[in-house]
Amino acid sequence: MTTQNLRIDHAVIVTDDLDKAITAWRERGFTVEPGGRHPRGSVNALISFADGAYIEIIAFPMPQEDFFWWHTLQKDGPGPIDLALLPEDLDALLVQAAEAGLGYAQPQDGGRKRPDGETLVWRTARPAETDLPFFCFDITPRTLRVPAAPRHANGATGFGAISLAVADLAASTRRWEALTGRTATAIGALPGLDAVAATLDLGTTRLVLLAPERQGVGTIARHLERRGQGLFGLSFAGTDPAVSYSQTAERPASA
Repeated sequence: MTTQNLRIDHAVIVTDDLDKAITAWRERGFTVEPGGRHPRGSVNALISFADGAYIEIIAFPMPQEDFFWWHTLQKDGPGPIDLALLPEDLDALLVQAAEAGLGYAQPQDGGRKRPDGETLVWRTARPAETDLPFFCFDITPRTLRVPAAPRHANGATGFGAISLAVADLAASTRRWEALTGRTATAIGALPGLDAVAATLDLGTTRLVLLAPERQGVGTIARHLERRGQGLFGLSFAGTDPAVSYSQTAERPASA
Protein backbone atom coordinates (compact mmCIF):
# COMPACT_ATOMS: atom_id res chain seq x y z
CA MET A 1 0.00 0.00 0.00
CA THR A 2 2.60 2.53 1.07
CA THR A 3 5.90 3.76 -0.27
CA GLN A 4 6.49 5.76 2.91
CA ASN A 5 9.35 4.84 5.19
CA LEU A 6 7.25 3.84 8.19
CA ARG A 7 9.26 3.32 11.36
CA ILE A 8 8.65 2.37 14.96
CA ASP A 9 7.84 5.48 16.99
CA HIS A 10 7.05 4.14 20.44
CA ALA A 11 5.52 1.35 22.50
CA VAL A 12 3.08 2.21 25.28
CA ILE A 13 2.94 0.67 28.77
CA VAL A 14 0.07 1.63 31.09
CA THR A 15 0.51 1.73 34.85
CA ASP A 16 -1.49 2.69 37.92
CA ASP A 17 1.63 3.94 39.74
CA LEU A 18 4.13 5.88 37.63
CA ASP A 19 6.80 6.12 40.34
CA LYS A 20 6.63 2.38 40.99
CA ALA A 21 6.85 1.63 37.26
CA ILE A 22 9.85 3.94 36.84
CA THR A 23 11.62 2.13 39.67
CA ALA A 24 10.85 -1.27 38.14
CA TRP A 25 12.20 -0.27 34.72
CA ARG A 26 15.33 1.21 36.28
CA GLU A 27 15.85 -2.07 38.13
CA ARG A 28 15.81 -3.76 34.69
CA GLY A 29 18.76 -1.56 33.69
CA PHE A 30 16.97 1.18 31.74
CA THR A 31 17.44 4.92 32.06
CA VAL A 32 14.00 6.48 32.56
CA GLU A 33 13.29 10.19 32.15
CA PRO A 34 10.21 12.28 33.02
CA GLY A 35 7.95 13.02 30.06
CA GLY A 36 5.39 15.48 31.36
CA ARG A 37 1.63 15.97 31.46
CA HIS A 38 -0.98 15.74 28.71
CA PRO A 39 -3.96 18.12 28.49
CA ARG A 40 -6.26 15.22 29.44
CA GLY A 41 -4.36 14.92 32.75
CA SER A 42 -2.31 11.78 32.13
CA VAL A 43 1.40 11.81 33.01
CA ASN A 44 4.26 9.83 31.51
CA ALA A 45 7.91 8.85 31.58
CA LEU A 46 10.10 7.87 28.64
CA ILE A 47 12.80 5.34 27.83
CA SER A 48 14.62 6.48 24.66
CA PHE A 49 16.84 4.33 22.47
CA ALA A 50 19.70 4.92 20.08
CA ASP A 51 17.61 3.64 17.14
CA GLY A 52 15.17 6.55 17.62
CA ALA A 53 12.29 4.60 19.16
CA TYR A 54 11.15 4.83 22.76
CA ILE A 55 8.86 3.43 25.44
CA GLU A 56 6.14 5.58 26.93
CA ILE A 57 5.09 4.61 30.47
CA ILE A 58 1.78 6.36 31.15
CA ALA A 59 -0.43 6.78 34.22
CA PHE A 60 -3.85 8.37 34.71
CA PRO A 61 -4.22 10.40 37.93
CA MET A 62 -7.81 11.09 36.91
CA PRO A 63 -10.36 8.88 35.05
CA GLN A 64 -10.30 8.90 31.24
CA GLU A 65 -13.67 7.37 30.44
CA ASP A 66 -13.33 7.96 26.68
CA PHE A 67 -9.94 6.25 26.33
CA PHE A 68 -9.44 2.50 25.92
CA TRP A 69 -5.98 2.58 27.53
CA TRP A 70 -7.61 3.73 30.78
CA HIS A 71 -10.40 1.17 30.54
CA THR A 72 -7.91 -1.66 29.98
CA LEU A 73 -5.91 -0.52 33.00
CA GLN A 74 -9.06 -0.57 35.16
CA LYS A 75 -10.13 -3.96 33.85
CA ASP A 76 -6.82 -5.81 33.76
CA GLY A 77 -4.12 -3.74 35.42
CA PRO A 78 -0.72 -2.50 34.22
CA GLY A 79 1.05 -3.79 31.14
CA PRO A 80 1.68 -3.29 27.42
CA ILE A 81 -1.18 -1.57 25.62
CA ASP A 82 -0.32 -0.03 22.22
CA LEU A 83 2.21 0.62 19.48
CA ALA A 84 2.78 3.78 17.42
CA LEU A 85 4.42 4.14 14.03
CA LEU A 86 5.95 7.35 12.70
CA PRO A 87 4.81 8.30 9.16
CA GLU A 88 6.59 10.69 6.82
CA ASP A 89 3.27 12.21 5.65
CA LEU A 90 0.27 11.47 7.85
CA ASP A 91 -2.43 12.78 5.53
CA ALA A 92 -1.11 10.85 2.52
CA LEU A 93 -0.81 7.69 4.60
CA LEU A 94 -4.40 7.98 5.80
CA VAL A 95 -5.62 8.30 2.21
CA GLN A 96 -3.72 5.13 1.31
CA ALA A 97 -5.00 3.35 4.42
CA ALA A 98 -8.58 4.24 3.51
CA GLU A 99 -8.08 2.93 -0.03
CA ALA A 100 -6.80 -0.35 1.47
CA GLY A 101 -9.81 -0.59 3.79
CA LEU A 102 -7.73 -0.44 6.98
CA GLY A 103 -10.22 1.64 8.92
CA TYR A 104 -8.26 4.54 10.39
CA ALA A 105 -10.11 7.45 11.98
CA GLN A 106 -9.46 11.07 11.14
CA PRO A 107 -6.43 12.54 12.94
CA GLN A 108 -6.75 14.17 16.33
CA ASP A 109 -4.59 16.89 17.84
CA GLY A 110 -2.48 15.94 20.84
CA GLY A 111 0.24 17.38 22.98
CA ARG A 112 2.17 17.37 26.22
CA LYS A 113 3.87 19.89 28.49
CA ARG A 114 7.35 18.81 29.55
CA PRO A 115 8.58 19.36 33.12
CA ASP A 116 10.68 22.30 31.85
CA GLY A 117 7.53 24.01 30.50
CA GLU A 118 8.13 23.25 26.79
CA THR A 119 4.82 22.54 25.03
CA LEU A 120 4.78 19.78 22.41
CA VAL A 121 2.15 19.34 19.69
CA TRP A 122 1.41 16.33 17.50
CA ARG A 123 -1.38 14.58 15.60
CA THR A 124 -2.45 10.97 16.04
CA ALA A 125 -4.67 8.69 14.00
CA ARG A 126 -6.05 5.46 15.41
CA PRO A 127 -7.30 2.29 13.74
CA ALA A 128 -10.75 0.86 14.29
CA GLU A 129 -9.14 -2.49 15.17
CA THR A 130 -6.17 -2.53 17.53
CA ASP A 131 -4.33 -5.32 15.74
CA LEU A 132 -2.84 -2.38 13.82
CA PRO A 133 -0.73 0.45 15.31
CA PHE A 134 -1.74 4.07 15.64
CA PHE A 135 0.19 6.86 13.93
CA CYS A 136 1.97 9.70 15.71
CA PHE A 137 3.05 12.70 13.61
CA ASP A 138 4.90 15.69 15.06
CA ILE A 139 3.91 19.33 14.60
CA THR A 140 6.64 20.61 16.89
CA PRO A 141 10.06 19.00 16.22
CA ARG A 142 10.28 15.35 17.21
CA THR A 143 13.56 16.10 18.97
CA LEU A 144 11.50 18.01 21.56
CA ARG A 145 9.17 15.03 22.09
CA VAL A 146 11.82 12.32 22.22
CA PRO A 147 14.84 12.89 24.47
CA ALA A 148 18.31 12.13 23.14
CA ALA A 149 19.05 8.48 23.84
CA PRO A 150 20.93 7.98 27.10
CA ARG A 151 23.13 5.05 27.96
CA HIS A 152 21.23 2.14 29.47
CA ALA A 153 23.05 0.04 32.05
CA ASN A 154 21.78 -3.16 30.41
CA GLY A 155 23.14 -2.10 27.00
CA ALA A 156 19.76 -1.70 25.27
CA THR A 157 19.94 0.17 21.96
CA GLY A 158 16.39 -0.32 20.68
CA PHE A 159 13.64 -2.84 20.08
CA GLY A 160 14.90 -6.18 18.83
CA ALA A 161 11.39 -7.55 18.49
CA ILE A 162 7.86 -6.39 19.22
CA SER A 163 5.07 -8.94 19.54
CA LEU A 164 1.36 -8.27 19.10
CA ALA A 165 -1.57 -10.46 20.04
CA VAL A 166 -4.14 -10.79 17.25
CA ALA A 167 -7.37 -12.72 16.97
CA ASP A 168 -7.04 -13.86 13.35
CA LEU A 169 -3.46 -14.35 12.15
CA ALA A 170 -4.26 -14.50 8.44
CA ALA A 171 -6.41 -11.36 8.50
CA SER A 172 -3.98 -9.34 10.61
CA THR A 173 -1.04 -10.46 8.49
CA ARG A 174 -2.78 -9.17 5.38
CA ARG A 175 -3.54 -5.87 7.09
CA TRP A 176 0.06 -5.37 8.24
CA GLU A 177 1.33 -6.23 4.77
CA ALA A 178 -1.04 -3.67 3.25
CA LEU A 179 0.02 -1.05 5.79
CA THR A 180 3.77 -1.50 5.48
CA GLY A 181 4.21 -2.78 1.92
CA ARG A 182 6.30 -5.64 3.33
CA THR A 183 5.75 -9.38 3.00
CA ALA A 184 5.28 -11.33 6.22
CA THR A 185 6.73 -14.77 6.89
CA ALA A 186 4.62 -17.45 8.56
CA ILE A 187 6.62 -19.26 11.24
CA GLY A 188 3.99 -21.75 12.39
CA ALA A 189 3.22 -22.93 15.89
CA LEU A 190 4.90 -21.78 19.10
CA PRO A 191 4.03 -24.54 21.59
CA GLY A 192 5.06 -22.59 24.68
CA LEU A 193 2.44 -19.97 23.94
CA ASP A 194 -0.14 -22.26 22.28
CA ALA A 195 0.09 -19.80 19.41
CA VAL A 196 0.76 -19.51 15.70
CA ALA A 197 2.86 -16.64 14.41
CA ALA A 198 4.01 -14.57 11.45
CA THR A 199 6.81 -12.00 11.30
CA LEU A 200 7.76 -8.95 9.28
CA ASP A 201 10.58 -6.46 9.73
CA LEU A 202 10.44 -2.68 10.11
CA GLY A 203 13.98 -1.39 10.02
CA THR A 204 15.99 -3.39 12.53
CA THR A 205 12.92 -4.42 14.54
CA ARG A 206 11.10 -7.69 13.99
CA LEU A 207 7.33 -7.55 14.42
CA VAL A 208 5.78 -10.82 15.55
CA LEU A 209 2.04 -11.38 15.17
CA LEU A 210 0.73 -14.01 17.59
CA ALA A 211 -2.69 -15.67 17.45
CA PRO A 212 -4.10 -18.55 19.52
CA GLU A 213 -3.48 -21.94 17.97
CA ARG A 214 -6.75 -23.13 19.48
CA GLN A 215 -9.62 -20.85 20.39
CA GLY A 216 -9.62 -19.93 24.07
CA VAL A 217 -6.44 -21.85 24.91
CA GLY A 218 -3.05 -20.51 25.98
CA THR A 219 -1.30 -17.28 26.91
CA ILE A 220 -2.30 -15.32 23.80
CA ALA A 221 -5.94 -16.36 24.12
CA ARG A 222 -5.95 -15.16 27.73
CA HIS A 223 -4.33 -11.87 26.68
CA LEU A 224 -7.00 -11.32 24.02
CA GLU A 225 -9.76 -12.00 26.53
CA ARG A 226 -8.27 -9.67 29.14
CA ARG A 227 -6.75 -6.86 27.08
CA GLY A 228 -7.88 -7.27 23.48
CA GLN A 229 -5.70 -7.17 20.39
CA GLY A 230 -2.48 -5.21 20.41
CA LEU A 231 0.91 -4.94 22.03
CA PHE A 232 1.95 -8.10 23.87
CA GLY A 233 5.72 -8.06 24.43
CA LEU A 234 9.04 -6.36 23.80
CA SER A 235 12.62 -7.55 23.51
CA PHE A 236 15.64 -5.30 23.31
CA ALA A 237 18.65 -5.19 21.02
CA GLY A 238 22.08 -4.68 22.54
CA THR A 239 21.44 -6.54 25.81
CA ASP A 240 23.40 -9.63 26.82
CA PRO A 241 21.64 -11.77 27.83
CA ALA A 242 18.57 -10.57 25.96
CA VAL A 243 16.20 -8.46 28.07
CA SER A 244 12.50 -8.87 27.39
CA TYR A 245 9.20 -7.61 28.73
CA SER A 246 5.68 -8.92 28.21
CA GLN A 247 2.20 -8.87 29.59
CA THR A 248 3.22 -11.53 32.11
CA ALA A 249 5.87 -9.18 33.56
CA GLU A 250 3.07 -7.34 35.37
CA ARG A 251 1.51 -10.49 36.82
CA PRO A 252 2.38 -13.02 39.51
CA ALA A 253 3.81 -16.26 38.09
CA SER A 254 0.54 -18.05 38.90
CA ALA A 255 -1.66 -15.59 36.96
